[in-house]
Amino acid sequence: MFLKGNLLIIGLILLLSSPVYGISGMSDLQRLGQGKAYYLGFIKVYDVSLYGSELTSKQHILSRDVSKCLHIEYAVDIEKDDFVEAANTILNRQFSEKQLALAKGGIDALHEAYLDVKDGDTYTLCYSSVDSVTTLSYNGEELVSIDSPFFAETYFSIWLGSHKPLDEDLRDDLLAGVQKD
Repeated sequence: MFLKGNLLIIGLILLLSSPVYGISGMSDLQRLGQGKAYYLGFIKVYDVSLYGSELTSKQHILSRDVSKCLHIEYAVDIEKDDFVEAANTILNRQFSEKQLALAKGGIDALHEAYLDVKDGDTYTLCYSSVDSVTTLSYNGEELVSIDSPFFAETYFSIWLGSHKPLDEDLRDDLLAGVQKD
């Protein structure tokens, strides 16, 4: 499985740090799938795991009613600007300008919070359906929280969306443990 195109998008798109079990209210989540993202088919950019409820279906994984976390451990150095560029590239191919405008405040806040990563660093992006808050952590330190279920549905689509995700094979690996619809 590898990313298509010249975009360093793969690893660039963020996310995830600290184990899900260390995130308040997320200790009941199970690992549903895992994968690796590659640049040009042979340069490993990151390892990623998806955590959620075992009762979640593929059809509902992006629902505001489903708590979920992505945990990414990077294998290369990536600059903040590359994360932002990659995320915007994928979001723009998945959603209309009007749809993105509804999530703009959350997207801007998350992108502003990004930091450069080095080999071994982690990002964790968790959405809690209990309080509708998405939290981004870097190496276990919380960077930002965004109170918007629509933002979460939009941003998690980068990896989990049915329409033009970052990489379809990666999405399928992440959803491997999710119930069939």
